[in-house]
Amino acid sequence: MIAQRLRMALENLQPSDWQRFEQLASTFLASEFENLRTMASASGDEGRDSELFGCENESKVVLQYSVAGDWADKVHRTVKRLEETHQEATILIYVSNQLIGARADSLRRELRRDKGLALDVRDRNWFVERVLGSTACEQAAEELSTAIVDPLLASAGVQPRTPSELTSPEAVAAFTYLGLQWQDDIREKGLTKLAFEALVRGVLAGTDSDHRLSRESVRGGVQALLPGHSASQVKTYVDSALERLTKRVVRHWQKEDEFCLAHEEVLRLIEYKTLSAVAETSLGESIKTIARAVLSAQGVQETHLEQVAKSTRISIDAILLARSQAFAIAVQSGSLSSFAADDFKEALVAEVSRSALPKLKDVDWLNVLGAAVREVLTSDEPAITAHLRSLADSYTLLAFLRQTPDVQKAVEKMFSVGKIWLDTSIVLPLIAETLDEDDLSGRFTRMIGAAREAGLELYVTSGVLEEIERHMNRALACVRKSYSWQGAVPYLLERFVATGRAPTSFEGWLENFRGNSRPIQDIADYVADSFGIEVRDLARERDAADEKLRYALQYLWHQAHEFRRQRHGFPIDEMAITHLVEHDVECYCGIIQLRSQEHRSPFGYSAWWLTLDQRAFDLKEELAQAMNGQPPDSPVLSADFLVNYLAFGPVRRKVAKTTEAHLPIIMNAGATRFLTPDLLAEAENLRNEIKGLHERVIRRKVRDRLDAARRRIGPIAQAGVYEISDELVAS
Repeated sequence: MIAQRLRMALENLQPSDWQRFEQLASTFLASEFENLRTMASASGDEGRDSELFGCENESKVVLQYSVAGDWADKVHRTVKRLEETHQEATILIYVSNQLIGARADSLRRELRRDKGLALDVRDRNWFVERVLGSTACEQAAEELSTAIVDPLLASAGVQPRTPSELTSPEAVAAFTYLGLQWQDDIREKGLTKLAFEALVRGVLAGTDSDHRLSRESVRGGVQALLPGHSASQVKTYVDSALERLTKRVVRHWQKEDEFCLAHEEVLRLIEYKTLSAVAETSLGESIKTIARAVLSAQGVQETHLEQVAKSTRISIDAILLARSQAFAIAVQSGSLSSFAADDFKEALVAEVSRSALPKLKDVDWLNVLGAAVREVLTSDEPAITAHLRSLADSYTLLAFLRQTPDVQKAVEKMFSVGKIWLDTSIVLPLIAETLDEDDLSGRFTRMIGAAREAGLELYVTSGVLEEIERHMNRALACVRKSYSWQGAVPYLLERFVATGRAPTSFEGWLENFRGNSRPIQDIADYVADSFGIEVRDLARERDAADEKLRYALQYLWHQAHEFRRQRHGFPIDEMAITHLVEHDVECYCGIIQLRSQEHRSPFGYSAWWLTLDQRAFDLKEELAQAMNGQPPDSPVLSADFLVNYLAFGPVRRKVAKTTEAHLPIIMNAGATRFLTPDLLAEAENLRNEIKGLHERVIRRKVRDRLDAARRRIGPIAQAGVYEISDELVAS
């Protein structure tokens, strides 16, 4: 913990804190240099802040402590000054609170070549890595953290970057404790208990034995956070929470009936806020990296980087809040329609209208922000996903509380056991994610892994396997006819080439999943062994379903597939469309028939069809018209709903905290539809130009070139999350 506090203290040092930094640096260096003498003062130090005296009159080793942000310029000025005052110096140890690392390499070479001076940089990471080396270092680090970090944490929580109703001190405290409670509590605890214990602790934030709150004040504080609920309900839940908490984290003065947080709880809160602040800083750095790449790809000056990064961060919080509210409303209403479709445009438009982003010729800020936001939300970097997942979970608990005080009762409407059939649009991304060389599980792999951990049974039909095999064949045909290929590059090939691999090696990669003799059986064996997905057809259930429903679905799906092929420039192949329609109708009708013996709420059924296909979510209303009556409840489940269900539904008790913490934020199939035959040829030309390099280097350079093209085109920003899957299901 002290390492995290020290990192945060160093990040937040101001120029006026130079003396505190000098004391810290001297302590850390004292064990290395016994004859270290500090020379720094506000009046000047002749080019060095500290000096190491040797046996001779002039020191050959000098040290400088600096909190300057322009570290390179500071080093140059120091060297110039040393040439006048300490010409015998051969080593300059530059000690900084900044993150410098390898960025100093060129400066080291320059000073060694031109000045005969060796530069040794001790930056922020140097301190953090050595803080546990001695008691003196730990003490010095804690003193600095107490002076710099504690005042920051005392006035701040895990701060939502959302509209004003969530940024009051009371809301910030509640939001902070919702995150802490969610992170720490056992999975078996009911959500209502968990949520109200968090709210009570949030109201008690800042209390101690000398500053207590009465029971009525605690009730009133929670009621103010939940103004839409009856006072009697809130009173009951608050009193129950207080009774539970007084056994562990709250102190109770029974005679006065007053409460305050225990000292241990205050320390635990400080630790949580520190870790969250560090995670937020790391997220901010990642956002800047992504924003810089997006601006570069779209030809926008980097002078707007800070504002774009800020607007990206604000937009992400607005999106997390909106999606959490949509999930809570979907559970309450039993309808997925508002949750399934989300292009984030409303949040992005609102942020552009509020921001200081200027009007620039040929710059579409919606596209720039949209590209940056989606890259962050679809990141598979563990530090990003864990922090954003924590924020999303806190927002979701808050959203449920706004809907109903009895959160547990609301989530119990959802199924506790499940049989889920996966659409082709889910399985193909699973296969594509095996391309990851860093052995980091992608979004779909993490989702499916959590579903298995929760005890859900996963299936595909033979029709889905057939579609996967046909898609692979189509991708192979594209490789063989790349210069004359018409239409979009098939999804698997696009993902393959986007990693920097050579299209000529695509056929060899496919051999991981299938052979030539029995390819469909090979694919079935692969998904069973790798993902626990079994083959179970639904043809018998489909044939037993209502005839009117079958005919209506056949008509609607036929229209949809014809439209897609025309839209994406595919030739109309009636036989192929007929097969696709059969597969979709089998899943939709078959699952409805499986449900016929169940009497459940809309989210209480045990059988589901998991898909990214937006068209599937729109069917219920059209079916009502086609059937001239009320259609059955939709069997369609969105991937976004599933990841939230795994975190909050009845099966959450079976999902480990570490698994839940890295569940994806949003689900889509990746940046499809940006790779054209021309870009495919460009990637191959680049490979030929640099063919003498190591294959890993070639892949990285090709991948980076294609990433720049994707950001320049901005397909994700222009298309909704589920619209992207049209390319996948149409091929």
